Amino acid sequence: MPLSSCPDPVPPAPRALPAPRRLLALGAVTVLLATGCAQASGAPAAEPTATASAATAPTTPSVGRPATAAPAEVTVAPADAAVEHNPVEPVVVRADGGELTDVVLVPAPGGEPVPGELSADGRTWTSTADLAFDTPYVLHWSAASGTGPTTTGTSTFTTVLASHEVDARLNVVEGGVYGTGQVLEFTFSEPVVNKEQVEEAVTVDGGGDRAGAFRWYSDTMLRYRPAEKWAPRSEITVSLDLLGLDVGHGMVGNHDLRRSFSTGAEHYARVDNETKTLTAWVDGEIAGTFPVTLGNPDWPSTTGQKVIMEQAPEYLFKASSLDLQPGDPHWYDTFWASNVSRLTASGEFVHQALPSALPVLGIANVSHGCVGMPPEGAKFIHDVFRPGDVVEVVGTGYPQADPDDGYGDWNIPLEHYADEEWKGDW
Repeated sequence: MPLSSCPDPVPPAPRALPAPRRLLALGAVTVLLATGCAQASGAPAAEPTATASAATAPTTPSVGRPATAAPAEVTVAPADAAVEHNPVEPVVVRADGGELTDVVLVPAPGGEPVPGELSADGRTWTSTADLAFDTPYVLHWSAASGTGPTTTGTSTFTTVLASHEVDARLNVVEGGVYGTGQVLEFTFSEPVVNKEQVEEAVTVDGGGDRAGAFRWYSDTMLRYRPAEKWAPRSEITVSLDLLGLDVGHGMVGNHDLRRSFSTGAEHYARVDNETKTLTAWVDGEIAGTFPVTLGNPDWPSTTGQKVIMEQAPEYLFKASSLDLQPGDPHWYDTFWASNVSRLTASGEFVHQALPSALPVLGIANVSHGCVGMPPEGAKFIHDVFRPGDVVEVVGTGYPQADPDDGYGDWNIPLEHYADEEWKGDW
């Protein structure tokens, strides 16, 4: 037979379609395939297009033979060779002018097929499970159009790379018990540009449902506090829907975050420099008053409400942590402090005073900014109070600690809390 002629196409016999397979969705590329004649040797090849056909049906069917239906036109999303596909975005395969007979989406080089659902009309397949990050995928599909030829196709794509993933940490543990002044802090592994979208992805339920506010201390640190302190003995659930969220510059969240914690009894301590005492309240009732020593004139204690960050029965204190060297008049020998409760990241604590300071408790200030207490007072704060409880220092004449030097968020009025430029008494 001459190369320039082809036999008339013969329509295949009708057949039952196989049960639909489930798949996932890719970017937007359209492919049209059909059986047909080979091109004559030496004839120029056609330019590739988004929609292509391997053969063209005869313009006029042969006399006495039924016309062949046009092949199905199939569109897949994401597009072939797409990169950085968001794993939570479904893969979609659509057939126009026909029905899908098979769709298979698998990670490369191999793995379990991704589940999907076929629409009632058999024309659209949509993946129903999230994909993995930093993974190539291969999509195979086939479609039939009445008496027309079966079309098949394959495309590939890659999900968001590991270098573009974002995760987050939260400063409370699942099932933990905290004080009523606990501030929530989210720390992100990458800078956040779309801050408003991240805030909208956070849900806080319980704790008295006292609607609060957010404050960004940096592009990677977000805090939340309620309008008033959490209700005592309450349950709080915090959710961050980060998975698939574009935080900016193409960085995408790789997980959701869920934590539930509770508050204990209402604890509050007030340290008054005028009387040099610490008064502790439990559920609104005074539970004890103890003499204290505060920071000396060269190392005054900061003022304001401070949240207990951590506690330990013993803690090693070194003068080098304050950049002091031997021979400095403020130098002190390394020692283990007892019954320690941290108030600031920079190093203010409530702890048992050294033996040399016990005679001046309630009389003079000789510490490097800490609240020194008698043994029974430090033990009471350590044993009864917990992280998240508030210790307020007043009357030293010194400003408040920076709000991010620990959790000084309660010193910021709620109406100014979201204003990153607002400065208080620090």
